[in-house]
Amino acid sequence: MKFLFHSVLIVFFLSFVSCQTTKDSTPTPTEETKTETNSTKDLLPPPGGEGEIILNEKGEEVQNHTGEIPFFQKKSDLPQELFRVYIASDSYMVRQIRHTDKIRRKPDPGGDELSKEEMKKFDLLSFVDDGIISIGLNTVTGKLESIAFDRRVPRINDIAKIIQNDASRFNYEHSSKDGSPIITKFLVTYQIRLYPGKTRDEVKQMLQKKK
Repeated sequence: MKFLFHSVLIVFFLSFVSCQTTKDSTPTPTEETKTETNSTKDLLPPPGGEGEIILNEKGEEVQNHTGEIPFFQKKSDLPQELFRVYIASDSYMVRQIRHTDKIRRKPDPGGDELSKEEMKKFDLLSFVDDGIISIGLNTVTGKLESIAFDRRVPRINDIAKIIQNDASRFNYEHSSKDGSPIITKFLVTYQIRLYPGKTRDEVKQMLQKKK
């Protein structure tokens, strides 16, 4: 376990410089909120395509606009992408961008909070990463049947485990007459943000102690 945590710390430290550009180009939700108070939010096309309804983590309908974080704003180039999830130690947000007339994620505020808590122990340095999860549901029950990474895996293994566990807890409502699933294969795209809880010198000291 000590070796694993030591490895995670090394990855954080080595990634510090390379991640600065990503960090600066991806505002936090808090920063976006501050910006919104001084400017008008302009509506943008739905990421999933014209006519698609967008739902948040509470199951509420929302609009795509310039006040959203860039991760939520951008057009989807993956036809199977249904959900976008942003996780940080202080924020958990979901956007369903396609097929809300066929399938919906059931709100789970308790589970959302637990995923935020999981991120706190990794708040060492500024770090932004992403991953894509492929979900397969049982064609009869609509329950989770398969889960795997698709195209993009987070660079830190422990973060990859967090988002895989997060996606596996989702429950869905299916809109067919008999409740059977209409959509059984789709993608969930994640963005993960870590905050600088320690200075570079403090991280160096931690690494030396671990050695």
